[in-house]
Amino acid sequence: MMASLWPEHPLFSAATRKEATSRLDLFNDGLIALEANGTIASLNREAGRMLGLAEWTESCALTDLEAEVDGWKALLSAVAKGRRADLGLRGAGGRLLLATLMREPEVDHVQWILLRDVEAFEFRCDRSFGRKDTNNVRFLSGERTRPDFATQRQLCPEINVLLSRGERAIRQGARILITGESGVGKSEIAWFLHSATADARDPFIVVNCASSSEVQFDALLFGREERDDRRRPGLIEQAEGGTLFLDEVGEIPRSTQAKLLGFLEDGRLPHMAAASSRPSHVRVISATNRDLRQMVRDGRFRADLYFRLAIIGLHVPPLRDLTPLVSHLIDRFSQTINQRRHTPMIIPQRVREILTDYSFPGNIRELLNIIQRIAIFLDDADDLEEILTDLLVPIDVPGTDNASELVATATLDLRSEVKRFERALIDKAIRIHGSKRKAAKALGVDIGTVVRKTAEASD
Repeated sequence: MMASLWPEHPLFSAATRKEATSRLDLFNDGLIALEANGTIASLNREAGRMLGLAEWTESCALTDLEAEVDGWKALLSAVAKGRRADLGLRGAGGRLLLATLMREPEVDHVQWILLRDVEAFEFRCDRSFGRKDTNNVRFLSGERTRPDFATQRQLCPEINVLLSRGERAIRQGARILITGESGVGKSEIAWFLHSATADARDPFIVVNCASSSEVQFDALLFGREERDDRRRPGLIEQAEGGTLFLDEVGEIPRSTQAKLLGFLEDGRLPHMAAASSRPSHVRVISATNRDLRQMVRDGRFRADLYFRLAIIGLHVPPLRDLTPLVSHLIDRFSQTINQRRHTPMIIPQRVREILTDYSFPGNIRELLNIIQRIAIFLDDADDLEEILTDLLVPIDVPGTDNASELVATATLDLRSEVKRFERALIDKAIRIHGSKRKAAKALGVDIGTVVRKTAEASD
């Protein structure tokens, strides 16, 4: 290594290359230094994490990196042109990244790339300036908790098939209807499919079809004329060149369904009556937890609109049918929460086993809620027991159907089925609480009842 040019400087006084590299790894931002021929002179650990790199060498070319980011080709193009620029990327796990390209004015052959995690930076700004929206809900709903679909596809073949089918459909311009129970991640899948064909500049407009009255929703979607003869564009127009995501599409009012059908048929909005008007170019993805086919049969949803929206149907399985995802999601949510804790939260193995066996009527959204509660209650054993007790008898959520489990194993004898359910519940309580006495307390019965029930089942 060359002798230090600035011996008294804490960064540039490193005596060895390894020491210099370890100091660069202290930065919260990603740093990449490039030689004139595009060879990587330095790449710190944070840059590798942001780009989703499993491994890299500082002697390889930037073009040789297999970065898991959207917008990577645009970055390589900007680097090749040697210009200063700010570029938006979407990194591993869906994080928004800001890439800043710089060239040293005195050393023309050295080029720098600075990578910043937008969500993490905004969070630090909010906390530093005391802004009121620095709370777990805002942070946990941001980019850092976007699903890591690359890992999910490896863990669950069902997810891989679903996403692959969706990617093919969106690239061919087919409209997609995503169905599934509440909380399974339909909105995140819609965003993922949008990202498969869009770049950072293309809009992704979310329409909550259940959020407004009939009149308000019509104006929200299609725009309206203002009193000063100006026109306020609607969400469809705002989605021009990008994706319109119709969430809770089953809630669209009947009068608006007819207008939406007209738009889907020819790409024209109600105010675009002139033949010379250019039709809109908008990708459309819809989602619902309702049975739209049944709604069509009942006359509550137009059949012609249904077939316009559901060219390709993607059904997202509930979390209880994707058991391999549970541990992965626990780790992902825990990692996000730990960024706000002084002492890292470690989920006890006993809790992991219970969650793996849990039915999750609220799906992924409920799991996130549970992990957030554990983060608060973990330091108090009694509070943690309260969470575990709640997991014994989950609430019934409309739209979930566990009847298939009964059909597969039931004897159709009421007394036998009640005893079977009691024993399963008692066994689960014993596993959670570690003893029959504690299980009896959690179930609200005396210890004698638990002893007798377990003895009867073993006879």
